[in-house]
Amino acid sequence: MVQLSVPVLVAAGSAGGGVISAWLAVFAWQRRAVDAAGPFAALAAAVSVLSFCYAGGLIADSTTTASILLTAGNVAGSQVAPLWVVFAIVYTRFEQYQRPSIYALLWVGPLAYVLLLVTAPVHSLADTAVQFQTVAGITAPVPATDIASEAYTAFSYLLLVGGYLQLVRFLIESRNVYRQQTVAIIIGSVVPLTANALFVMGFSPHPGLNPTPLAFVITGGIVGWALFEYDLLSIAPLASDLVVDELPDPVIVLDESDVVVDHNTAAEAAFEANELTGRDISAVVPEFTERQGTDRLISATAPAQSDSTALYNPQTTEITDQHSQYRGRLIVFRNVTAQQRRLDRIEALQAATEALIDARIDDEIAEVAVSFVDRILDQEIAVVFVATDDGAQLRPAAVSESIDAASDGQPPNLTANDGTLWGRYQQSDADGVVSADWEWEPLTAVDLDELLVLSLGDHGLFCIGSAETGYTVGDRQFARILADGTETALDRVAHEQDLRESRRVVRQHTEQLEFLNGVLRHNIRNGMQVIESNVSLLDAHIDTDPDSQQYLSRIRDRTGELSTLTARIRSITDTVTTDPGNRLWPVELRPALKEQIAEIERRHKDTYIELHHDGNPVVLANGLLEDVFEIILQNAVEHNDADRTRIEIDVKHVGDWIQVHIADNGPGVSDHLKESLFERNVSVSETAHGFGLYFVALILDLFGGDVWFEDNEPRGAIAVLEFQRAPDE
Repeated sequence: MVQLSVPVLVAAGSAGGGVISAWLAVFAWQRRAVDAAGPFAALAAAVSVLSFCYAGGLIADSTTTASILLTAGNVAGSQVAPLWVVFAIVYTRFEQYQRPSIYALLWVGPLAYVLLLVTAPVHSLADTAVQFQTVAGITAPVPATDIASEAYTAFSYLLLVGGYLQLVRFLIESRNVYRQQTVAIIIGSVVPLTANALFVMGFSPHPGLNPTPLAFVITGGIVGWALFEYDLLSIAPLASDLVVDELPDPVIVLDESDVVVDHNTAAEAAFEANELTGRDISAVVPEFTERQGTDRLISATAPAQSDSTALYNPQTTEITDQHSQYRGRLIVFRNVTAQQRRLDRIEALQAATEALIDARIDDEIAEVAVSFVDRILDQEIAVVFVATDDGAQLRPAAVSESIDAASDGQPPNLTANDGTLWGRYQQSDADGVVSADWEWEPLTAVDLDELLVLSLGDHGLFCIGSAETGYTVGDRQFARILADGTETALDRVAHEQDLRESRRVVRQHTEQLEFLNGVLRHNIRNGMQVIESNVSLLDAHIDTDPDSQQYLSRIRDRTGELSTLTARIRSITDTVTTDPGNRLWPVELRPALKEQIAEIERRHKDTYIELHHDGNPVVLANGLLEDVFEIILQNAVEHNDADRTRIEIDVKHVGDWIQVHIADNGPGVSDHLKESLFERNVSVSETAHGFGLYFVALILDLFGGDVWFEDNEPRGAIAVLEFQRAPDE
């Protein structure tokens, strides 16, 4: 087992002190916005350099290295005492000593000592030599003693004691909130000071083993604990009496018997008393005793306006002495009048929004907006102008009681004759205050100096006013929010009206379409029956001449195609006019495919069709599914130029979709046709069955699916039909 020497252990401890001090320096520097954090960071940094240099000097293997490191440590250590004084001055707010001249005076001694150390080789006033000495079996470097180091040590102790005296004075005078912080600082700093004093007085096992850097481990632990326990550098020790007196909120200090022992000027103004000291709190603020244990606010006459009431939220802090004994309470009455007013406005806005949502017509919306003006803005005059259908005038859809009384219950419309208000309406988004430039008669008849005009977009104007002048930023913000809610509600009503009209038109067109479709189907079906009957009669009177029979066959084929087309149109119409929730249902894919494959193979004997599928997929479709497969298969056969038509069908599962790939060995589809082949306007010269493919695209769209063409290898095309998988498939 490796045995570590005492110097190495002391060096390790000193290095630990350096690490902790460095962390404290970084921590404080990150919070340098706080007054005391800057000096504290500098102090910790100097201690960290001292500790690291001393640790390095202990483990150095030559006198030269040890001398350099220990001298560097002395340079850093010489800054500790003045930095400690600066920290104490700033932390305790000892403002009369926070002057550049004082700071300069503190550094006269340290700078002189550093200069002597740096120039030691050229004079004999300071000696930086180091010798390794063995005492009690311990070998460690020992710096030479000289007058300069002894003099500076004495000077440093004077500075350190001065800093401690300032902290002790502050500890005695400060309020309890700072006392525990100050105690932690004093205790933490006393540890290295004591260790250094013992070393200077010779209480060390070796003249080269200085326990001071090692003691910084304990100091760092204490100060680090205080940082997190008391948020040491975030609560600045202030001259509390001055700050409390300058606070805008009332502050009262009570003793153990709830008698006022101190207060600030704001408390006298808030509670209408020239002298509060010596009076019981129940006599000064009766509501305070009644509201204890509840969240109720306290009301009092506002200092600035004798006819208004201020609301306060009291916050209490117990006062204890150094023995943690209860000595009274400090009460800060936070003025929450503005916050409460804002909360009341927000609640009123919420209620207004709910009422605007429930409103169904323009006049009802306008009534809601006007009724909430007094609750939200403390304004007694309000009118909502809504544009007439022709947009030539603005009618007063709702007015406040004062406007209604001034116009005998019949306020006139606003026209272009009132250039000011009408101009605001035409600007659409020009919110602002108008001062007595309006010409609308009811406004001229009421006591009104300023009018807040808010745009409702194309719908009209929202005008708000009172006998008092001036609108704060908050007033305008809340007024704009109410106007926005009103405009949104008017937009909603307009859209609902448009939607109802659109539905009416759609319903009317649907009924017309169903009527015309019924008439068309009836007439075509009857016409086809007449043609077929006459063809049968004609067939009995025509000889077996092949040419004559060929004509009759053409008539029969054409009438059959027209009958099929009529049936398809009827199916499409039924699908389009049916409610979307009822037009589709689960349909098995395999039977529909097999039936159409058999029909195509029956019509075209030289066609070979191969079907690949897994199970029996179920898709969302209707009776038009078979027509879709028939048209796609027929299209693949008719446009095939191979010696023998081959069609391969693959059914694939792709997530929530079922894809049917119908691949042929024909000439394929050019790229420019792939994008337009399913359009209704594709000419017959491009595809003889353009209507048929448009029919496929139309039906797939109604099914909620899609259709497109891809290239087949080595030749041909692949028609891809994509269907929605049935929910319970």
